[in-house]
Amino acid sequence: MNINFENKIILVTGSTSGIGRQIAKQLLENKAKVIINYGHNESLAQETMEELSMYRDNILLIKCDLSKENEVDEMFNKISEKFDKLDGLVNCAAYDKVASIEDLTIDEYRHEIDVNIVARWQCIKNAIPLMKKSDAPRVINIASRLGTRPMEESVAYCTCEAATIMLTKCCALELAKYNIKVNTVSPSLTLTPLSMKGYSEEEIRETAAKNPSNRLGTVEDTANLVLFLLSDKADYINGENINVNGGILLK
Repeated sequence: MNINFENKIILVTGSTSGIGRQIAKQLLENKAKVIINYGHNESLAQETMEELSMYRDNILLIKCDLSKENEVDEMFNKISEKFDKLDGLVNCAAYDKVASIEDLTIDEYRHEIDVNIVARWQCIKNAIPLMKKSDAPRVINIASRLGTRPMEESVAYCTCEAATIMLTKCCALELAKYNIKVNTVSPSLTLTPLSMKGYSEEEIRETAAKNPSNRLGTVEDTANLVLFLLSDKADYINGENINVNGGILLK
């Protein structure tokens, strides 16, 4: 998608793989300055920086475990030291522990809530002072179709993604006075290296065949919508949950 983000500064959490990396890449291609965040995987961070090396001058790479309150605070301190505003926040980082209700431990459940809900809220909270200095501030929370449709062995993830949709609505309502627009993007199963690890080729084909569009999602499908919502073209969209799923929720 060709939208000019020149002079725009945007933080994308969880942006060294999958959907997050594609969002960061397309923002950089459209002249944005992008803060790329990762939690633990140094090799993925290095691989991302190599892939995006031509845009290195427009990248600020920050390591931050989003489940740790002090590290999130420190990440925003670093952003404030480098930039005097923040035009966009894309909460893309997520964690999913596949386990039944009976097998999931309390620690695992709490960790998922910390990454998928608490961290998203904390990032929004910390971003507000910088976003007040932007002419068109935007927050995009990446959730999932599982925020509106339950699935077995994903109780924590489904709960968190449903909560993310309501987090968006509350923030959109409360932050409208600062002109901060907040929306949710909910992809269905998307072709990323991480998501494909849990599926055989046959399962991937079967899942694609169940979709009215007869395919799975791509990272570009989600990134294209995110860029639109971050742009001035989406100024009248606020508090919405927009599904990117080829129509799978119709069945």
